Amino acid sequence: MNTLQDLETGKRYLYSDSFYSGNYKHKIFLKKSVDDGSNRPKFYLSAFTYINGELRQQGYIYFYIDYETKTSNFIGMKVEKEYRNLNIGSLLISSWIDLCLNTGYDFLGLNNKQRKPFLIYLLKTYGFEIHDKSLYETRDDVISICKSINKDDKNKYLLFKNPEHEKIFIGTNTFKNDNYIIVHNDKSILLLDKVIIPFQNRRKKKIDYTLLNQTQAETKTKKVLLKHKI
Repeated sequence: MNTLQDLETGKRYLYSDSFYSGNYKHKIFLKKSVDDGSNRPKFYLSAFTYINGELRQQGYIYFYIDYETKTSNFIGMKVEKEYRNLNIGSLLISSWIDLCLNTGYDFLGLNNKQRKPFLIYLLKTYGFEIHDKSLYETRDDVISICKSINKDDKNKYLLFKNPEHEKIFIGTNTFKNDNYIIVHNDKSILLLDKVIIPFQNRRKKKIDYTLLNQTQAETKTKKVLLKHKI
C-alpha cells in the first residue's frame, strides 16, 4: 500500500484480513474520502465480513489526517447494532492507532465535537486524556462512566453531575440510538471513569482529549490486535 498521502481518493484498500471478532472473520478496508485540497482529508477504516456470500459492513471509524503537521484527529465510530459487544470498536481504534504510529502520524487527538461518553472513555483506556485533570472536579458537565455489577449486563450506565446536562443528553440521538441507562446514585454499579462533554447549548470552554501516554496506547493496541489475530 502507498503512503497515506498517495492513496487514490474514494478507492477502498484492503488494510488487513487477518482479524476476527466472535464468529466473524474481518476484512478491514482503508479509504480516503473526498479530498478538498486542504491537506487534511477524512479517512475511514471499515470492518466487513461475509454473510451468506455477501460482503457486509459491520462498523467503521473515521478520522482526519493532516499531512503537513503529521497529526490525526479521531472523528467518530459506528458499529451496526447486530455486531455490537464483539469489541469491533476496539479493534478498529487499535487499527487506527497502529496505522498512524507506523506511518509517522504520532500526534493523535479526538475531535472536540464528539458526543459519545463511552467512546471517549474507550479512548481514555488507550491513553487519551485532557491536560488539566482538575477539571473533572470543577466543571459541571462531567459524566461518570459506569457498568453493572452483573457481568452479563451490557448496558452503558451514566451518572451526570448536572441534572440539566442529563436532560439535554436524553434528547440526543446518541442516547436514543444506543443502550445507555441513566442512574442517579452509585448503588449496584461500578464506577469506571469520568469524561467531560460540554453542554451543547452553552458557550463552555472546549475540551481537548489528546494522546498523552503513547506507551499505554502502544501496549493496549498490541494487546487488542493480538487478541483478534487469526
